[in-house]
Amino acid sequence: MRVFLTIGLMLCALFAMAQEQKKIECEEIVNAIKEAQATDLSSYLANTVECDMFGKSNVYSKAQTLQVMKDFFAQNKPKQFTVNHQGGQGETRFFIGTYKTITGKKYRISCFVKQETGKTDVIQQIRIEDYTDNDNQK
Repeated sequence: MRVFLTIGLMLCALFAMAQEQKKIECEEIVNAIKEAQATDLSSYLANTVECDMFGKSNVYSKAQTLQVMKDFFAQNKPKQFTVNHQGGQGETRFFIGTYKTITGKKYRISCFVKQETGKTDVIQQIRIEDYTDNDNQK
């Protein structure tokens, strides 16, 4: 009985460590967005990334996506980025956050991330939308 309990506890600990590792990798992506560091994002970009910016969608290479993000960050200096929702299942995760600029403009940024075999998390899709706070529309 003690053997089963010990094995069960060890499996729970391994599972918790694996989940923490996944969380840390997504946190590094979130931090790169918070700090507007496109070059830090580059190590997490898939070879091709679907970019949906302001309703206009295209599939870009890793280098093109990096340039798109550099341009976005250069035109929209960050004040704050807050993750509002996150989740996932299996090897696929997502997060959705609010990106506020120093000029007061807000964007909703969504990232869809997948863990590739033998690699860290890679960003499969980035979506950036104008964000209008419903409370301000009244």
